[in-house]
Amino acid sequence: MNLAGDWRYVYASVPGVAHLSAATECQDACSARLLSSVSSPEHGPLLLLAAADGAGSAARARAGAECACQTLLDAFVFHVVGTPPADWHPASAATLLESVRTALEQQASTAQLALRDFACTLLGAVVAAEHAFFLQIGDGAIVIGAEDRYQPVFWPQTGQYANETRFVTDPDAGARLQSVILAEPVAEIALLTDGLQPLALDYRHRQAHVPFFRPLFQQLRGVPEAGCPEAPAAALERFLGGPAVNQRTHDDKTLMLATRLDAPAAAGDMAQTGAIELPPPSSATETAASPPATAELAEPAPAPDAESPQPWPRDADGAEVL
Repeated sequence: MNLAGDWRYVYASVPGVAHLSAATECQDACSARLLSSVSSPEHGPLLLLAAADGAGSAARARAGAECACQTLLDAFVFHVVGTPPADWHPASAATLLESVRTALEQQASTAQLALRDFACTLLGAVVAAEHAFFLQIGDGAIVIGAEDRYQPVFWPQTGQYANETRFVTDPDAGARLQSVILAEPVAEIALLTDGLQPLALDYRHRQAHVPFFRPLFQQLRGVPEAGCPEAPAAALERFLGGPAVNQRTHDDKTLMLATRLDAPAAAGDMAQTGAIELPPPSSATETAASPPATAELAEPAPAPDAESPQPWPRDADGAEVL
């Protein structure tokens, strides 16, 4: 095993058709850090991931999303990485959220704008050898799995009306924050914003749409170089901005994918409880602030069939371009 723990990961945020047509910037953002076994010898390599979707009505949506992602990764390092994974607790998510809100409040004060002008959703994950820490506020999804079995950690949050969600800048953000600790290995993980939900989620069964994720992770597992190689990352960006995806969603799109080839088999599946996909009680603890199980999602376009878009571009001969 190399110092990176044999993680392979790629990520990209791409503007949607609606923003391209209006000549406006992408309001999504994402960021990742891989801490090697040298920098974190007490618990081996750690993968840190964050993704955010700026509110369409927010004046500084992109800035808010970027700040939220970078601040969350910094907060992960300060509040989570220094603690042994066996001692991680989902209650730490409240401290992480407060760090993000403080950073956004500082940006708003400097710009002489309201905090709401930097509104964004937030997804975050820290993955160690045999533990993982997840948090989410708003829509989008964190999907984990292995061997063609994928499932969301939480179900996307919505508000009172269709196409309404929750943001880290909301006054009641702390009450809407979801967090969970998974005490077993995570071999593969994806973070995605709501622009990909119609392709990546099965709304009828509230599960991940396996035909979307299967070819993506198959391709990523086949990348010979560990870490975040440039060619597959660029290929992912072209895929997200290509017609196969744009024909099915007009929103901005963020996708983060990571696979760990040396990961041991997970101990068991995550069981569904209400609106949230949770691990068995013996291996996870849920925060009391999770949304009620009666929350319902507006039905979007149905998930694609087995002929999902090909994940990587191909050349004129049909060969995959990595």
